[in-house]
Amino acid sequence: MKHSMMRVTWMFITVLLLTGAASARQLQENGAADTSMVADLSAMIDIALKENPGIRAAEKRYRSLLAVPPQVSTLPDPVLGYTRWVQNVETRVGPQENVFVLSQRIPFPGKLGLRGKIALQDAEAARQEYEAARRDVLFKVKSTYADLYNIDQSLRILRTYKRILRDFADVAATKYATGAGIQAQVLKAHVEISTIEVKELEFEKRRTGVVARLNALMNRAADTPVGTAVDIDLPPVPMDERQLLSLAREKRQELKATQYMIEKAVFAKQLARKNYLPDFNFQTTYISIPKVNDAFRDSGKDAFSVMLGINLPIWLGPRRAAVEQATEMQIARQYQYDNLWKTVEAEISDILFQLKTLRETLDLYEQGLLVQAESSLESALSAYKTGKLDFLNLLDAERMLLQLRLAYTREQSNYFKQYAALEKAVGQPFNSQE
Repeated sequence: MKHSMMRVTWMFITVLLLTGAASARQLQENGAADTSMVADLSAMIDIALKENPGIRAAEKRYRSLLAVPPQVSTLPDPVLGYTRWVQNVETRVGPQENVFVLSQRIPFPGKLGLRGKIALQDAEAARQEYEAARRDVLFKVKSTYADLYNIDQSLRILRTYKRILRDFADVAATKYATGAGIQAQVLKAHVEISTIEVKELEFEKRRTGVVARLNALMNRAADTPVGTAVDIDLPPVPMDERQLLSLAREKRQELKATQYMIEKAVFAKQLARKNYLPDFNFQTTYISIPKVNDAFRDSGKDAFSVMLGINLPIWLGPRRAAVEQATEMQIARQYQYDNLWKTVEAEISDILFQLKTLRETLDLYEQGLLVQAESSLESALSAYKTGKLDFLNLLDAERMLLQLRLAYTREQSNYFKQYAALEKAVGQPFNSQE
């Protein structure tokens, strides 16, 4: 019986050593998946960018505003008038019967062009809002995928640990049955298993919400299955802060949209000043006169006239107010741009600090904490084998490694989310060729 117990113990120690010696990254890559599918981040991004309702709405708004410039930069419709005299107006050459009038209003040169430019700035700003919607959805998909990765990898780690705990419980039960152990060890192992099962349930509940968020971004039903997230990219920041700020000033959509609004205010101010100048009205009149008297050579000769008129911009109050309004709007838009830029500067600076801290933390886990915890576990196993360490201390060593692996996975997820936030802050992904 003693020989059999030792054989079981050695089998348990061998399994534990194989599991404990593996690095956290290898554990995550080689662990069994929760589903038969693997979540493809690139595919989810493609679907979201094509199907997301917010992106579609922003695109349609942009396209609708593109149709405005041709409407406002074209001459107003001409006016055709017709008069039929109730009583004929007699003239020397005959009575006037029908009067046809065609008139065309012509704004002062430059006004129509400025109206078109103003409308075009609105369309360009809407285009930036459309690009910002795409950027925001891209960030949300990546950020949500990072949450999914954290949950799925944490579930893998917990399930692997639960298998080890069951081995612990079996060995503890065997020892207790042979009189070499105590019942408290068996009970402790089962309590630990129950604790892990509770944590599993918590992660599975969180996964349901994360999957629903991902599906909403892709315009799919909330319960559409999403595969297991098994991989995550943790690239270094490709630029220094000065380069990132330069890229953000060039690419950040909110900044570009505000620039278009500044230009719109400039054009509006120019148009307001042009409203001091008159518009023109061109009119032609044709009068039909039937021939009723042969006594006059020109009897029955129709009449034709041309008239050119202008409006008189004598009411200066409204025009001054329009210029003042455009001037104040231009200043307001400039302040808005400056405020946005300060916000972007602070945002990038903060994200860079977070990324630097997270990178240092990950390095600490990879090069120090995990290695030390694995070595500590191996030492504990050796001491347990020789009887110098009790079961509960061995369990504590394994639990410490579990906590470190869960924390490492969480920091990986946080780094990926901050990296995505940095891309959002500058206005485009770093691998973009645009």
